[in-house]
Amino acid sequence: MSRKIVRILNGFALQIRIVLALADRDFLMRAEKGDFGVWGVVFEPLALMLTLLALRILVRVKTVDLMNPLIWLACGITMLYLFRKIAIKALTGVKKGQRMFFYRRIRPLDTLLASALIEARVHASILVMIFVSEAFWFWRIQLDDPGLALIDFLVTVVLAIGIGVSALVIGHRIPIVKTLTKFGLNRLLLWTSGIFFATYQLPGPLRPYVTWNPLLHSVEILRHSINNAYPIPDISLDYLLTCAFLSCGFGLIFYFSNEALLLSDD
Repeated sequence: MSRKIVRILNGFALQIRIVLALADRDFLMRAEKGDFGVWGVVFEPLALMLTLLALRILVRVKTVDLMNPLIWLACGITMLYLFRKIAIKALTGVKKGQRMFFYRRIRPLDTLLASALIEARVHASILVMIFVSEAFWFWRIQLDDPGLALIDFLVTVVLAIGIGVSALVIGHRIPIVKTLTKFGLNRLLLWTSGIFFATYQLPGPLRPYVTWNPLLHSVEILRHSINNAYPIPDISLDYLLTCAFLSCGFGLIFYFSNEALLLSDD
């Protein structure tokens, strides 16, 4: 029995090393393709975020007075793009990594996990850079509940992986889903994830039309962790956890039931 446990642990450790190696490989490939090397991997999404901030200032979108506008907007954009980069990108992950599946130990799930690890690092770095910049600019640091912020970030990654695994299988079986997801889901997430509005500013009867989106809970909880005075009516960490682990559990079952299909050539 002990030998069996040791073999399982050794296999699990090997799989972790494979995912880390794939993540390092993909990161270096992205850095080589970019104009600014390694820094470009971080600065490209950061530049997009600053562009959206400038647009928001130009159109004078109403915001809250409980947080710095840059921090408030950064929470929404970072969590949205973290989710999109992991979940939506999974639709093309198999095709790009097809040549590596010749090696028996490398599976489509490994490529998705490697991509998730890269995106988690990049977007966590963006958040840290913005927080540190804001702290130096105003000479103050506000992060009322860092534990909640860390849990919220990690649970959002789990949610994205769960949705991404399901999207990976469904998109491979039904190619039209890729197009529908990229154009439909992207826009739906953009307008219901709390990037341009605060939940407490919405009238009570309208909240159920957006609070079904677990990503909105992720964004608002992150803002609340920075400033506990920031109200989050109808927002629940329990709901986010439930969605994350249900989607991840369902996605893994769905994946292992269809892994042979993913390993076959298109």
